Amino acid sequence: MLDIMDLMLFAMMIKYISADLSFDKGMAGVIASMTLLATAVGGLVFGFLADRIGRTRSMVLSILCYSLGTALCGFSQTVTQLLIFRFILGLGVGGEWSAGAALITESWPAQHRGKVMAWVQSAFALGYALAALVAAIVLPLFGWRWVFAVGLLPALFAFWVRRHTEESEIWVQQKQRLSNRLRSQAQ
Repeated sequence: MLDIMDLMLFAMMIKYISADLSFDKGMAGVIASMTLLATAVGGLVFGFLADRIGRTRSMVLSILCYSLGTALCGFSQTVTQLLIFRFILGLGVGGEWSAGAALITESWPAQHRGKVMAWVQSAFALGYALAALVAAIVLPLFGWRWVFAVGLLPALFAFWVRRHTEESEIWVQQKQRLSNRLRSQAQ
């Protein structure tokens, strides 16, 4: 939900951002497309990290990545800066989906995995609605740059996840098997 909120804030603010940074609808499309391309790259990068350092750590890093990318968007002074910050956001969003999906599917009992993944997918709509709510409240009071500051809130959630989410037992066992195999080969 929170990653989609951060992803959708740009769509809610595009009119104000483009007027302030002087770009047209074509460039807005390029920025949105680059963000989505970055989600694919982020899925690969953080998926690799999830296998190396664990699902929970990878998910926390990806949440911090998209939160930081979102907040940085509010500091954009040029279209190039905005493009770079949206790319960072996209990396984190793609990574959160890959690491999060692995963690969820490995942590929930097999008979409930379909249902829990349906809840995860349903959170997309809630994230979109939350972005609209944030834009409706923050924009008139503080302007578009402060709307992106709200994107830092998921970073607080990342610390909660890190503290309260155990690593997937499947990943832990896999790491132990690999470690034992490497020790056997070394001897």
